[in-house]
Amino acid sequence: MEIKKLVQRAKKGDGEAFEQLISFVREKLYRTAYAYVRNEQDALDIYQEAVYTAFISIKKLKKPESFAGWITKILVFKAIDFIRKESRHFPTDDEEILTLIEPENVDDIMHTMDLSAAFKYLSPKVKTIILLKYYHDLSMREIAIIMNLPEGTVKSHLNRAKKELKTVLKEGYLYE
Repeated sequence: MEIKKLVQRAKKGDGEAFEQLISFVREKLYRTAYAYVRNEQDALDIYQEAVYTAFISIKKLKKPESFAGWITKILVFKAIDFIRKESRHFPTDDEEILTLIEPENVDDIMHTMDLSAAFKYLSPKVKTIILLKYYHDLSMREIAIIMNLPEGTVKSHLNRAKKELKTVLKEGYLYE
């Protein structure tokens, strides 16, 4: 069923429609939460809080077609709030990217390992931008809103990160 229709039904209180919406984004939401906290139980807690908040706030969603970006924003804010409350830091090692990518063959696994190793050279903010852009397929505008940054800043961070990753991957730093 079309997302727009499911959102309209969910706004009217249809729990089954809301569950169907969540089923489309469940795995990505959990993996994103896990990338922030790197703890299964904490990630599940953040995921559940985000889903609950989305459920009670669905009537506020203005553009039904942007449901995935809207709930991802809720989750990212929940994760950041959790980190602040727990006095934790964003994960900075390269294991987090491996939890977000499911390679389908050996070549993909090798590429993923190279890419995840390259991620250790990026700042947490840039990692978040890359995850939102390439894993969640969000637009620059959506990322800017989620991260409370100007759209131009998001674009420059992403371009700089791509250049850094290209240099790291090209120069063979990964095989040290």
